[in-house]
Amino acid sequence: MERKKGIYTGESSKSAGIKKNQSLRKALYILEGMTKIHTPARLQDIAKSIGMPPSTVLRFLNTYIDFGYVQQDSGNACYYLTLKLTELGSRAKDTFPFPHSLVKYVKQIAETFNESSSLCVEHAMQMVYIAIEEGPNRMLQTFRRIGWIAPMHATGVGKLHLMNYSEAQLIELERKFGFPLYTEHTISTMDALKIEIERVKQQDYAVDDEECEVGVRCIAVPVRDYTGKVVAGISMSAPVTRLDPSKIDEIIRYLKVISLQASRELGWEPATVA
Repeated sequence: MERKKGIYTGESSKSAGIKKNQSLRKALYILEGMTKIHTPARLQDIAKSIGMPPSTVLRFLNTYIDFGYVQQDSGNACYYLTLKLTELGSRAKDTFPFPHSLVKYVKQIAETFNESSSLCVEHAMQMVYIAIEEGPNRMLQTFRRIGWIAPMHATGVGKLHLMNYSEAQLIELERKFGFPLYTEHTISTMDALKIEIERVKQQDYAVDDEECEVGVRCIAVPVRDYTGKVVAGISMSAPVTRLDPSKIDEIIRYLKVISLQASRELGWEPATVA
């Protein structure tokens, strides 16, 4: 399925020549499109946003309604997604083939520092939050939630995964998403990103210093599998006003211990120095 500025154009070049169910492709594309509209919308607006004929979209919407995934407001005729999709997402999270034992480290970090901690993995050149724990005594929580999607170039966990990337993959990342500015601190060029990746490799941790969200600083460490590949990132986030600069080195040392413990659960052992 090729996408050009939100327009549905059928089969993608990546899957050309392989038989696929085109009706299912359209169904999934409509659902994804509705999640990006963010508000209830009329049929014409949904169809326009995804580049499909209204008659086609209507047939799918009526089926979604039958299965409880979409409802229509009788007052303004707008369609919206129901929380049944959230239920599916919760089930998928429960069966996701990633060691659930790593979640304990997220909780441990949150309890130790009384700040937000997260476990993230890469999917399709973006970061997905699969576990989040807020500091137990913090009334002010972060906006991040399980399933939240974040950019790689502007997050600590994303920079960790970029250590896996080849030159060709970095070029593809730039082609696909670019390096958009989220704050004045966001890395926005390939050269700057490469320098940052090298820094992350040398220090074996990454920092998001108000690069994704103004006022929030994040320190992230890698989780490696038995091959040494970074397969997840564990991070601690806090408002810059609460993150005492004099304690950052202590936090980094603690997170590196967590990184080693979590990686060992996946079979990784650091190289020993002769």
